[in-house]
Amino acid sequence: MDENAPDGTSEPEMAEIARGSAPAAEPDEQEKGRTAMDPALKAAGLWLNMFARTLKTCRLYDAGNPTVTRFREELAANLAALLAEHGPVTYRFTADAVTCEGQSLYSTRSREDNLAFAFYRDGVRGLTLSPGAAARECDALVDAVLGVTGQNLDGDDLVTLLWEANLRNVDVDYIPAEGDAGSDATASSEDGPLLPWPTAEGASETSAPPGSLEDVEARKHERSEDWALGEITEVVEATFAELDFMAEQETQRFLREYEAERRVSPPTAALAVAHACLGAEADDDDRREMARFLPRVLRAALGAGAWTEARGALKLVRQIQSPEWSDETFAQELLQPVSIARVVERLDQQGPASVSEFIVLAHELGAPSLDWLTLTLSESQARMTRQLVAEAIAVRAQEDPTRLAPWLSDPRWYVVRNVVHILGWVGGPAVVPMLLTAVRYRDPRVTAEVVSALQSVEPRLARPVLIKALEGADTKLFCLILQQLSAARDPAAARYVTAYIAQEKFLQRPVEERRAIYAAIASTGGDEVVGELEAALNGGNWFDRDQEVHRHAVARCLARIATPRSLAALEAGCQSRRAPVRQACMAAMQSRMAA
Repeated sequence: MDENAPDGTSEPEMAEIARGSAPAAEPDEQEKGRTAMDPALKAAGLWLNMFARTLKTCRLYDAGNPTVTRFREELAANLAALLAEHGPVTYRFTADAVTCEGQSLYSTRSREDNLAFAFYRDGVRGLTLSPGAAARECDALVDAVLGVTGQNLDGDDLVTLLWEANLRNVDVDYIPAEGDAGSDATASSEDGPLLPWPTAEGASETSAPPGSLEDVEARKHERSEDWALGEITEVVEATFAELDFMAEQETQRFLREYEAERRVSPPTAALAVAHACLGAEADDDDRREMARFLPRVLRAALGAGAWTEARGALKLVRQIQSPEWSDETFAQELLQPVSIARVVERLDQQGPASVSEFIVLAHELGAPSLDWLTLTLSESQARMTRQLVAEAIAVRAQEDPTRLAPWLSDPRWYVVRNVVHILGWVGGPAVVPMLLTAVRYRDPRVTAEVVSALQSVEPRLARPVLIKALEGADTKLFCLILQQLSAARDPAAARYVTAYIAQEKFLQRPVEERRAIYAAIASTGGDEVVGELEAALNGGNWFDRDQEVHRHAVARCLARIATPRSLAALEAGCQSRRAPVRQACMAAMQSRMAA
């Protein structure tokens, strides 16, 4: 076969055309003798395409993305290898192409891929990369091009950005702006005079710098259209493979970020917007609009159970000091049954942390907070919520417990019991009149709570309430009250309790009640009850077994009182001619001596 085809195309070119990796030869005579692309040009073209890919990757991902870091590192490494092997490389820029030694290395395929235009637009006509260019200079070149392309544009042009980067191994030929010095520049082009790029070494103006027009003309080789289309195709395929590999993890990252944004509640987002607006030098009109907007945010936060956001919105509303806002009106709105029901519904579904935030919000309201908390306590069905709210009410009621008095007449027994429980936490003389009111409540569960609450009250003050609680108390509560009354000597309590043994049906009481009465008499009584006990000792039916047990218990009461008068009554009983009295008194004296 002949060396050249009849149309002038060589066999290697025909093979490349058959594989579809090289363009068809142009028919003009000048192109027929074109040889294969010089290795230096081919390497320069590959690096230029890698440079374009790096720019696209940096626009697609964040600066800290591992893909961006890898692309930048590979670009700097390939540049160092290119310059070390082939020496300085000069790229020339037109409006739609990048050339090297007259050979087109990068042509515009679309408006987005027009790499040359960014240089050409800012007056850059040539770019020479010299051996020794470090990774810093490569990154600075990428950052400069990114700064003048894409959506986030810097204020400076490309020439200024490259100048400020102080690139020692990068020379730029550019067209000066009107009024700039350098009209006698050594290089020129069809667009106007070019200025030499300043270097740290201060090279002589008479010598042609590397990459200048003279240097390019001196080193220009024969052009060839046989350039690396096949390798560019491989780069594109590799890029798509990489994107396909990263698609799954990037999609998951996007979904996570999207869900995180959606989890932010509307009140939180609205409050952030309000803070930003008020912090941006808002004028009077803006503040009036915000004063009408924030109450809606506050109500939305309350409805959603976002107590922290509601507190922030309330603070902002008060900060604006709008005449349209009233704390009293807002408090009345909060105390409505519908509002209380919504608040309780949210609280009962939340945990202790949210309930604590609600309590802080209630304290921010000021005086109405006690009523709001008490209404919440009365409606809540969650024990944890009731416990925390009750503790908060006790703290608020320390200054004035009488504010809880209206709740003692509530028809719901559990509401009254809760209020009595809170009064027990508060303690002090101020709660005694309210506990006396509560003890008259018809439900025994309230009475039992009153007795427990009186443990934090001075016995002298608690006695009238405890005595009142004895009326109609069941056996268990009756014994509990007498035990509480027996805390110390109390003549009044002793006389009241001793009156029980004189009742006609005393011996018909349960055994537990009779034992509690005997113990209370012995603990609280003194000489004031000796007469009644001596009468009980000598009275009664002599043949009744219950009366015999009763007589021994009365004798032991006299022995435990242990006053001279009570002991004299026992000694007289020991001398009695009636055997049951004598035996009871002698047994009591023996027990006292043994103790």
